[in-house]
Amino acid sequence: MARAAGRVQLAEGIERAAELTRVPDDELLAIYTALRPGRSSAVDLEAWAERLEELGAGHNAVFVREAAEAYRARGLTADG
Repeated sequence: MARAAGRVQLAEGIERAAELTRVPDDELLAIYTALRPGRSSAVDLEAWAERLEELGAGHNAVFVREAAEAYRARGLTADG
């Protein structure tokens, strides 16, 4: 409905939220922690993205990869 109304960002946010219902709470908290700047290496974030794909949360996996790239560009990963 949001997408049909031209609210693309809203639709994407809803889709990501719906996917997260498939992610166990403990893993969701671990991913949240891993996404804090300086907490994870690029390899760690890629592993989380792969795990999200395994759980059927592909939109969120893309989000984690985009965050990893932004962190790398700004020197905010744990591996610098």
